[in-house]
Amino acid sequence: MPCGERRDLIAGAVRAKGRVRVADLVRELGVSRMTIHRDLQHLDAQGRIRRIRSGAATTASTAATAATD
Repeated sequence: MPCGERRDLIAGAVRAKGRVRVADLVRELGVSRMTIHRDLQHLDAQGRIRRIRSGAATTASTAATAATD
């Protein structure tokens, strides 16, 4: 799976669930923990998610966008 597609899936999961865990993403996407950490770092830098200990959560802007959808 291309990294852009994987990152979109991660961002979508965070929006849908509000919070995701690295271990769950590793299992669901079949990639290494390091790959997930790099993806979360990239998405956080873009402002699409907020990195938290052991995973990611919605940002204030993504939570507001999800509430209006």
